[in-house]
Amino acid sequence: MPLVRLYAAVTGVLVVTYLAWPAGVRPWLLVVVALSPLAALLGRLRRAPAGTRLALWLLLAAIVVYGAGNLTWAWLIATAGRAAANDFPAVSIASSLGGMLALAASLVVVRQRGRGDLGGIIDSVIAAVGLTGVLWDTTLWPALTAAGVATGLQIFNFVNVFLMAGTLGALLRVSLVSDQRIVSVRLISVSVGFALLENVSAAVTGRSGADWVNVFYLAGFVALGCAALHPSMAWMTTPGQVPDDHLNTGRLVFLGAMLAIGPIVGGGRAMFDLPTDGVLLAVSSAGMVPLVMVRIARLSTARRAAELALRRLATSDPLTGLPNRSACVERIDQELAAGPADLAILFCDLDGFKPVNDRLGHAAGDAVLIAVADHLRAGLRGADLVSRFGGDEFVIICRGPGAAGAMTDRIRAMVAGDFTAGEATGGERVRIGVSVGVTHARPGDTADDVITRADLAMYEAKRHKKIGALSLSHG
Repeated sequence: MPLVRLYAAVTGVLVVTYLAWPAGVRPWLLVVVALSPLAALLGRLRRAPAGTRLALWLLLAAIVVYGAGNLTWAWLIATAGRAAANDFPAVSIASSLGGMLALAASLVVVRQRGRGDLGGIIDSVIAAVGLTGVLWDTTLWPALTAAGVATGLQIFNFVNVFLMAGTLGALLRVSLVSDQRIVSVRLISVSVGFALLENVSAAVTGRSGADWVNVFYLAGFVALGCAALHPSMAWMTTPGQVPDDHLNTGRLVFLGAMLAIGPIVGGGRAMFDLPTDGVLLAVSSAGMVPLVMVRIARLSTARRAAELALRRLATSDPLTGLPNRSACVERIDQELAAGPADLAILFCDLDGFKPVNDRLGHAAGDAVLIAVADHLRAGLRGADLVSRFGGDEFVIICRGPGAAGAMTDRIRAMVAGDFTAGEATGGERVRIGVSVGVTHARPGDTADDVITRADLAMYEAKRHKKIGALSLSHG
């Protein structure tokens, strides 16, 4: 932290006093400040764990490319005697390429920090398209057109603003979904904000060579250097929590606003006879609509998946994976609605299970329950259902002539063998029995009626229970 403060103090003084330096020195001062984050980024790269360095490499490459453009610009201003050099091809290309690398670095951070946060990347692009469209149509395009700036340079300005807006959107996404406060991400966001402010200021004033706008440019590199030196830079590309990516009111408002903002701004300007870039309006709208639709489709899919997961959680037994009591009762209701003919309910209770729990522990008991569930599940026909009703109780629903008899035969074969009580007991084998109460549905029955009869029959069967055997009663 002392190093961050020292760097911020020294470079901050250079930025604040930039306009006080001799005109011939300022271009080289700009080059020095703009290259100042290099050493910090190189040091961070050496300390970064393998597999987390891509964003740092991209950021480093962006600084190098910007540095090359700044050196060219400084030479043209200080040595070649040009009043302005931002329109020089090498400078414009370096600015756009540096912006591409910075955007790529920010998207890598979104992916790594957000554990493959594709939704965040799409949101970043949507924000970039929306913000760039507004800035371009209301501020940049009218100013550049009025100043007679060539079409090629206008394109470079548009690309730069788009790249910076996308980078800012990606970094804000990381900040909003992060489970901890990452100062470095916020400092880089400030850096991009300063760069965006410099670009807009230069276009609005119509004096792209004016030195005062460079103060914003330099402040952006100072913020980037502070970010590279801050300890939180190490957290920037480490995996964070999986982002909450569900369909909600806030996201719908954001997507709707981004979809509407271009037509609203463009139409509003046209209503007041203000110049409007119709080509951009058409292109941005054509690009925004599919992006928003893809985003809504992903959010809708995520919502359906979450609903299915909640339903599985509400209707499944977490230990055995079988349907639980609630799902069992619901299924009986469905079967009764289809008609009681040949519908049988088997209420099964394990005999000798409590001594297994008492002697070997609950882990062994759980292993036995899982083994019983697997055996019962394996003996089912396609339309049958076995559920864990609670504790060591299982309810089986089957339909068809002889279905109940066939199922009891499978249970008899199952309890004739023994079960492994889990690795925790060294694979000890145990034996259990099963008491089964069988009932057949009758006209007018409810789910509670058939379950109660089967339960009573099971208790009757328990009067003759025997370990390693099937005890059977009909009710």
